[in-house]
Amino acid sequence: MAALFGSKKLLAQHVAYLYNTVLLPRLEFCQQTTLFSESTIQSIVKPMFSVFRKKAGLIATIPLALLFLKLLFTIQNAFYRFLSSHMASWQKIFTHPDFKKFANFAISYLQGYLGAESYPTTINLEL
Repeated sequence: MAALFGSKKLLAQHVAYLYNTVLLPRLEFCQQTTLFSESTIQSIVKPMFSVFRKKAGLIATIPLALLFLKLLFTIQNAFYRFLSSHMASWQKIFTHPDFKKFANFAISYLQGYLGAESYPTTINLEL
């Protein structure tokens, strides 16, 4: 995608839009079965950031955190978007009444695997 858009006459806003509405949902679909590390995801989207920097006229050493600011451009952080997507899907599974047996089995399996004495939701984290 970065190689295709690198030579096109696009504005930075166009590249940001294509990144958010084409690339991220496509990667999110691939991530339904696997959770990649943050470094792997960054290596996947890094070429698009270089195209975006070039189209926006920004220097190559500008920090990525500046690109994620909502005020300048609306680029989303891929890793946090995928992480929130996974959390939302697991929340649906654990709160749906049809999957209650599965949720209890998964919690008890994790409890035994981790050697936890109680469910994670009943642990008192106060001092």
